[in-house]
Amino acid sequence: MKEEKVDVLVIGAGPAGAVAAAYLHMHNVAVKIVEKSVFPRFVIGESLLPKSMEHFEEVGFIDVLSRAGFEIKSGARFIKGDRYCNFDFSEKYSEGWDWTWQVPRARFDSILTDELIKRDLDIAFDSEVLNINQQDDGVLVEIQTNDHKSIINAKFVIDASGYGQVLPRLFNLIDDSCPANFSSIFTHVEDKNRPTGREGTLITFDVIRDDTWFWVIPFSNGVTSLGFVGPTELINEGNATQKFNSLLDLSDHYKDRFSDCVPLFDIRAINGYSHRVKSLVGNRYVIVGNSAAFLDSVFSSGVMFATESALLAAKLTFR
Repeated sequence: MKEEKVDVLVIGAGPAGAVAAAYLHMHNVAVKIVEKSVFPRFVIGESLLPKSMEHFEEVGFIDVLSRAGFEIKSGARFIKGDRYCNFDFSEKYSEGWDWTWQVPRARFDSILTDELIKRDLDIAFDSEVLNINQQDDGVLVEIQTNDHKSIINAKFVIDASGYGQVLPRLFNLIDDSCPANFSSIFTHVEDKNRPTGREGTLITFDVIRDDTWFWVIPFSNGVTSLGFVGPTELINEGNATQKFNSLLDLSDHYKDRFSDCVPLFDIRAINGYSHRVKSLVGNRYVIVGNSAAFLDSVFSSGVMFATESALLAAKLTFR
């Protein structure tokens, strides 16, 4: 079986994996990414926080992302009935970015990996981690790519595999005590009734019940991401399309705007998505981003925690 040697293997080519690999590559570390999917691929987590901009800036991604023309996000709005709460990112107590983006993740993630490829960083798409064997001086990782298996001999591994949770599954690190009683259903629509001005671009979380909320994330291409998060028994009750429409009817603010919008793809679901692991680090590995933990990131914190933890892990690994 073919064996390849690298300093660091990164599992997953999403924002966390891309940031970690970019940092290491900038510091002349031999790094390789393996990614199970083929890009572009759909994923949610489409709204960022300004803290992520610091991470993208540190690893040289800001210029290429700025040229993409993503929707500017300068804050967020929460609605519950007739009550409105607006957050402005410029109203803060520390230095840093005042804005970020709302992004279709398929395009966003592809921009990051395309940039890494331009930097001659090795990314193996359509490649799955089958097994990991820890050694005294490194880690042997068995990879399946198409019909071929190979071994990657790495000094360290950074697991940024997201919901795939590669190392937590292989090393039995998933914490079963974490509550997983919330689920989501979501789709994209062509926002043909989008208002002009700020209202048409504003990301909003509409609390339609005490335990259920509706996200509205407009993109610069005229498409808007819509999704509901709530108790699993509610979200999975009956037909997904019927449930989506019945929940939309509970949104006094948005039901008229989206009631006649046809989904651009079948309504999808993620069930019981909350999880965490027993340990973030071990012998020659570290687990970052959604692979480590994910709760209910109502304030778009998912990508930010992913890139923050990935950058910290990359710096630790380099040191």
